[in-house]
Amino acid sequence: MASFTYSSTGIIGLSFLLSACMVGPDYQKPETVLPNAWISAPDKPNQNHLTIDQAWWKNFHDPVLNQLITKAATNNFDVKIAETRITQARASQAAATAALFPVGEMIANANRQSNQIGFPSSAPSTLTGALKKPFNIFKTGFDASWELDLFGGHRREAESAKAELEASALSRDDLVISLLAEVAATYIEIRQYQAQLSLAQQTIDADVKTTTITQQRVELGESAGVDIARVESQLQRDQAQIPYVSNQLSQAEYRMDVLLGEKPGATHSLVNPIKALPSMDQKLLLAAPASIIAQRPDIRNAERKLASATAQEGVATAKFFPDVSLVGFIGLFNTNAGNLLNVSSKSWSMGANVLWPILSFGSLSANLSGAEARQQEALTKYQKALINALSDVESSVIAYTEQEKYNQSVEKATAADQNIYGIAVKRYEEGLASYLDVLDVQRKLYSSQNQLTLAKAQTAHTLIAVYKSLGGGWKPVNK
Repeated sequence: MASFTYSSTGIIGLSFLLSACMVGPDYQKPETVLPNAWISAPDKPNQNHLTIDQAWWKNFHDPVLNQLITKAATNNFDVKIAETRITQARASQAAATAALFPVGEMIANANRQSNQIGFPSSAPSTLTGALKKPFNIFKTGFDASWELDLFGGHRREAESAKAELEASALSRDDLVISLLAEVAATYIEIRQYQAQLSLAQQTIDADVKTTTITQQRVELGESAGVDIARVESQLQRDQAQIPYVSNQLSQAEYRMDVLLGEKPGATHSLVNPIKALPSMDQKLLLAAPASIIAQRPDIRNAERKLASATAQEGVATAKFFPDVSLVGFIGLFNTNAGNLLNVSSKSWSMGANVLWPILSFGSLSANLSGAEARQQEALTKYQKALINALSDVESSVIAYTEQEKYNQSVEKATAADQNIYGIAVKRYEEGLASYLDVLDVQRKLYSSQNQLTLAKAQTAHTLIAVYKSLGGGWKPVNK
């Protein structure tokens, strides 16, 4: 008995000594060479100490937008689905970690069988005799086993599961970034369509007055009939804008309902009464490329996926080596149910199993080749994600910069039309121009104001795209 205990202790000690061995590659984050500055950066140079503005939407100073952002981050169904995937990944990690520890089970069974081994003192001479003397076996107790994971297959599996859990959380963060940007962009659309509807109605009012005056002039013989046809045609064209823009407004509100996780119609009450199109007065400052790349969840997700694939390569490598398990039992064993609880029924056993797949017909090699290919795929996806992120920032910043210039030009043109309208009104009041001239100038002013509304909305859209590309706007979701 002593010698058995000693040898078992030696096996266990040896297993702990070998537990430091893990086959397969150890993961190292790929080294990346990033630019020192952005090509399309605004006036101020990049600064490494700048932080990403997480709650960037608050710079619009719009309480309704803040409310919509908070509601979407809480109620959006895609975010809830992403949360369940995190829970699934956490459960998978727990299961993979549990495989590193011993497994124990309470057992109880009863069998009735017949064989010669069961009768060593009076073994029957024939098989028929043995079958005529069946006997019972009763067994209960605690059964345990422990796969020693000498070559790290289970530890690599746990390593992979941990990386997948982290990747799931980052996928959720990336989803929230896109969600909040979409909420802000849809809100800008709603305010844009509301402003366009108001301008369209003002334009129609001016058209009606123009039509009335033109009709009066035709009746007095001061104008040709073609003039009334022209102004009525213009009125019809302008009136056609009302149902078109109204439909666009309704569609934007329904899209917002989905983003908020609400039934159709919920947004309508939130965005009324009508308010001005929000704008941001804060100057855009870009952090250095390395800071932004480190912030973006999609990049970090791709890196965690690469770590998981690398660990899976180790799992496939460990399949080539033997599995060593320790097994043991302690409990009660007897052939008589009435004597099962007696002291004489005490039973125990200890042992070890070794399973080595020496014949696999290439399946293990194919499995390893597949794992290596998936690791290379993950590496390529990570490299692609880096390039896409850099391009995303550059393109969004240049779009915002150029749109800002366009917006300033439209603002100046609208201001000039506003000034012309003021002059026309003054000339009318002084009797130097007809009211028809004033209405004509007024229509042109409404057209300029509509163009300015579109320019402001597009400027806001490009700015939202910039903040999205910077990876801002995911931590506040937990507030």
